[in-house]
Amino acid sequence: MRTIKFIILSLILSSLIFSGCLKEYSEIYITDVDVMSVQQNDGIKLTITPYIQNNQNTDSSALSIKVKIRETSTNLIAAENEMDIGYIKSKSQIYESMSLLVHNPGEYDVEVQLFEDGTSLSQYSTPVTVISTPGPGQPADIKLTDMTIEIKQFVDRMSNVVVDVSPGIYNQGGDSEPLTLHVTARIDQYKAYNGNDELGIVQGSNSVRGNVRLVLPKNSEYTFSASVIENGKTVASGDISENILIKDMKLNTPVTHIFVEKGKPPSATKQPGFQGMITLISILLVFSFINRTRNER
Repeated sequence: MRTIKFIILSLILSSLIFSGCLKEYSEIYITDVDVMSVQQNDGIKLTITPYIQNNQNTDSSALSIKVKIRETSTNLIAAENEMDIGYIKSKSQIYESMSLLVHNPGEYDVEVQLFEDGTSLSQYSTPVTVISTPGPGQPADIKLTDMTIEIKQFVDRMSNVVVDVSPGIYNQGGDSEPLTLHVTARIDQYKAYNGNDELGIVQGSNSVRGNVRLVLPKNSEYTFSASVIENGKTVASGDISENILIKDMKLNTPVTHIFVEKGKPPSATKQPGFQGMITLISILLVFSFINRTRNER
């Protein structure tokens, strides 16, 4: 009898190990998704850009993404596609863009799924409102897309660095009034470095990239933020998703970071959801067998 129980117990533990249920959730996941729309003759093109993080100490295997656009009211799929994106180096981040066409304005849900060697690692969904081409007099709708940071030069006996900070700005509404970009590199609540760039008018369905040059102490860690001002009013603002240690950056090597827009609702990131339940059930079965064995003794 004990032999049979031992065999059953071994089978349960083996299934847990080989199915990966005792491992932690994937450390390769989607951190954010940007969606931009452009009116075309045959519909509205949505450009979907997922940002993917690899927190592992090793490079990933071959990755792919699958994107579905669903009509919110009917849950029907309006467009879908998939693509290979290569691999991600350890402790790094990449982003890839895919364009899909929808034929009508309206409310949609964009779903992005990440795979490694065919196995689902992470899912992310975000709602979007697709509008038709703005007519004359329609207000601008400004969106911060990303921020590129690049060290251009070491100065002051290598104690300071000249840094170019270049946020991407997209206008998915009507033509704007003249815009001003404001960038802040902050060390703490008391010390920060600021700069502005006059962007001028940004036409509807167009994008620009601003540029602010700052001179920063090399050995400090910074949080970077940006805001766009129109007619004295802030129309878009956000922070990048991580702190930046300038001394770890390479000269003339631009690095692109994700913007987290202020006021944006929490992300709907999902990891495969059944592993936790399977693990719990399996552990309860193991515990039950052990407990019954002790009682029979």
